[in-house]
Amino acid sequence: MAQRHEYELVPLNGVSMTQEEFERLLSVESPFRYELIDGVVCDMTGSSPEHADLADNVAALLKEQLGRRGPCRVYEDQYVSIPDAPAVVPDVVMTCDVGDRDKDKRLKPFKIRSPLIVVEVLSPSTEAYDRTEKFACYKRCPTLEVYILVSQKELHVEVYRRARDWQHEHFRQEQTIKLDQLDLELPLIRIYEGVF
Repeated sequence: MAQRHEYELVPLNGVSMTQEEFERLLSVESPFRYELIDGVVCDMTGSSPEHADLADNVAALLKEQLGRRGPCRVYEDQYVSIPDAPAVVPDVVMTCDVGDRDKDKRLKPFKIRSPLIVVEVLSPSTEAYDRTEKFACYKRCPTLEVYILVSQKELHVEVYRRARDWQHEHFRQEQTIKLDQLDLELPLIRIYEGVF
């Protein structure tokens, strides 16, 4: 009888890699979520409970308003394909492209091609990256219309819209973010429900 070996999966972190090598890494199913930052692989798996709650709350709000009737879907922690750059992993992404979920048309391995709205919950270790390089990557996606940054420290959300030339908007306390895309509304009270 053959002896069975169990191996512990260890995340790659801090390993130098080319974009081509990184894309090969993503082609293998893994419980880890990686991003390639300045040629170095970074494990983006895991977060604080507040981070997870905020991402869940935003995703739930969007899903609640969208329902399952139309083509739009909301995903958490799924790779987004970036034109001429490595794929990245937003906390929440909404796509309205049926090709992003159709089993015969979607990318293999699964990556969202047509993000409409992207949400990042800011963490101390990734906030600068989310505001600069990662935002620049998302802007390369022609379908992206809204980029949202959610603070973990206070009731504060920043919104950037393509239609407003990516101008910075601040929302605080009991304000509601209104998105023209599908008449969506994100009340900050609901985003932060159970967090503070």
